[in-house]
Amino acid sequence: MRFRTLLSNPNLLLRVVQSIDKLSKSAVLKLTAEKLHIVVITDIGSGLQLWSDVAVNALFTDYQIESLHNNEIYLEFSIDNLQRALKSAQGALKTTLKLTKKQGLPILSLIIQNQSTTGREITLCQDVPVRVMTPLQMEAIREPLVPDSQVHIMMPPLNSLRSIAERIKSMGDRVAVSANREGAMKIRVANDLVDITAFFRGLENLAYDSTQDPPTQPDREPGDFYTAVVDMKNFIRFLQSYHVAPKNIVCCIIEHHAVVFYVYIGSAGYGGVSEINDQACGSLTYFIPVRQ
Repeated sequence: MRFRTLLSNPNLLLRVVQSIDKLSKSAVLKLTAEKLHIVVITDIGSGLQLWSDVAVNALFTDYQIESLHNNEIYLEFSIDNLQRALKSAQGALKTTLKLTKKQGLPILSLIIQNQSTTGREITLCQDVPVRVMTPLQMEAIREPLVPDSQVHIMMPPLNSLRSIAERIKSMGDRVAVSANREGAMKIRVANDLVDITAFFRGLENLAYDSTQDPPTQPDREPGDFYTAVVDMKNFIRFLQSYHVAPKNIVCCIIEHHAVVFYVYIGSAGYGGVSEINDQACGSLTYFIPVRQ
């Protein structure tokens, strides 16, 4: 097993890790020849899962990976440890990332080269302890299978949602996410004293695959709203994805089952439906089950 590369975009990797910081203490890193994947599965009580992938060429140069399992490597790591190490690499002249061992234990080592104010070269080594996982162990970690969504819609900019969430998060432990097929979305929270709904209009609905029939809903009109009630804490956790400055976010509502958010990482700026895959270098997918 061998992994070594130059980390050419430490800022992007840091922002991805910052997006998952509030989800769990640990995560799984899957390294392949083409992509870096990070998987977070929270506790049973929360139910939230995050599956992310970033193209290797968006993060690394001189990328070398070898293993006996299709050149794939699986590592469990502490999110806090990796985040601290990546912060040290910001602005560095050169950062090498490699899988090695110290005192017989596997570590992900960041060798950070920088320059002092006097021009002297400085080398800093940040070691992140990891647990190497077998393919058999990874087989138990599978992306959830969900039914077809009744509606999928482009989300408004995260800054708008974060501002609303800050105001309503103390008003209830659940939030209702609703959308229709006419470009409208609602975020609602209610308790015994207040009932607050934020409306968004003029959003874009994604067209269904022309080779498939859209899910049929008897007695439902395009303007009818589909709703999923989820845990407020999980909704707030999803909003941490603002760290990656997402290009687009798609919300898929599966009534009585889940809300799935697809966060697309790309160049700066918020695009439309036609720009989802334009220059996208990766994505974060949040699976949030409904709150019973």
